[in-house]
Parts: sequence; structure tokens; C-alpha cells
Amino acid sequence: MEMIIGIVFVVLWIWCIYEAMKAPLMPDDYEDDLPWEEDPDWLEFLENEDKPGPWPEEDDKIFTVGGLTNDKDRDFMKFQKKQDKK
Repeated sequence: MEMIIGIVFVVLWIWCIYEAMKAPLMPDDYEDDLPWEEDPDWLEFLENEDKPGPWPEEDDKIFTVGGLTNDKDRDFMKFQKKQDKK
């Protein structure tokens, strides 16, 4: 029984490899496109990323510490110290 299962697996693998080899190759869709620096979709995306949000300018700037967002008042650290005391 194990031998029959092994043979079936080998036949299936051979069939999969054969089907993959005879499958038509897809043409490279990116050869004729513009480089990303000139692509209008990318330019629009980058232009929109640099615009300020709909909120006030004072809230538009994020406060980071080590690349991670943090609150300016350090309320989280106060909360952590309060938890440590308990």
C-alpha cells in the first residue's frame, strides 16, 4: 500500500512539473512602462503625501522618540510609573 501511495505521489509530481514546463510564459509587463519617478500615479501619490492634513497645523506634526510615536506630555510614562508604584 505504501508503495502504491509513493508511486502516485511521484506521478503527480511529474505531472505538475510537466504542466509547469508547458505553460506559456507571460510577457514582462514592466518593460515598456515609465520608470517609477515619471509614473503619473506615483507622482500624484507622492504629491498627496506631502500635503498637510485637514486638521490644524499644530496637530499636523507628530512627536516621535526613537522613530516611535509618543505624546509630548509624557502621560504614558506617568501612567507607567504609577503602575510600578502599585
